[in-house]
Amino acid sequence: MASRFIVVGDSFCVVAGAQDSFRNWCQQAAELLGMPLVVAAGPGVSQDWQWDQLIKLWPTITPEDRVLVVLTHCERQWFVRDKPGYTHVNIGNLPTELGESVAKAIQQYCLHLQRPELDLAHQAHRLGWLSAQVQRTGAHPVWVLPAFSLHWLVHGIATSTAEYYDNFLVRGLPNLWLTEQNLYDHVQELEMMPGESTNSVFQGVDTRYNHLLKHNHQILAERVTQAIQLDQPVQLQDPRWRKGVLSPLIWQDHRFIQTEMDLYAVQRREQILKQHQGSLLDKTWLGSWLKNK
Repeated sequence: MASRFIVVGDSFCVVAGAQDSFRNWCQQAAELLGMPLVVAAGPGVSQDWQWDQLIKLWPTITPEDRVLVVLTHCERQWFVRDKPGYTHVNIGNLPTELGESVAKAIQQYCLHLQRPELDLAHQAHRLGWLSAQVQRTGAHPVWVLPAFSLHWLVHGIATSTAEYYDNFLVRGLPNLWLTEQNLYDHVQELEMMPGESTNSVFQGVDTRYNHLLKHNHQILAERVTQAIQLDQPVQLQDPRWRKGVLSPLIWQDHRFIQTEMDLYAVQRREQILKQHQGSLLDKTWLGSWLKNK
């Protein structure tokens, strides 16, 4: 079997459909590495789902394969077996997608039962399992690139990845190339103009491929490729990132939209906002729940 570039991730990694010619950063990195690509990813998925994919993939993994885990947020939970993308109150309109009773149960879990310290401990256990599998099978060390910073929306608390690696004794795990930066803070949100955010610009429907401008897909592909070629953690520092360009004014710049956005998602956003008569963000179940909790 030829060596493969295997990516296990979340919405930062999902490959565009067959009808779309755009090649995202995973595909570009695989081309730079000269390896066939395997992607196991889905929007909104939890670490439970990601490790389920790793368990299924691991018997096929050889020492020649290169594996990257884009580690999603540990607060997400795989609540409903056949709907792995609905993992938190901030993902989708849960009453519509899952029914009122399930949505209420998830709401109550996030508010009353979820404990961030346990989420962090469970993440450490998963990384320990991954380290052990590499050791057991003789696989190549695995790259771990966090998708998000460690913050809990409902509880209003946060910690840094560096502190987490130290406090939960993760930094010393063998067989893992750990990155301290994350894609959300160090790429996605830096694309915004000062004072703006993904929500203020997109009103709930992000029309970028994998939450990144097309320009930045190329840079991320090169960052990942360099890390794999040099056997070192993925470093996200790079002066070439396109930063500080997104505001609500982009919707008047049709050339920018054509150049940097997923045009299928742009069309879908227009339809959804029209359906909701304005900002989808203002109409979400999460917004009304947070106001009334």
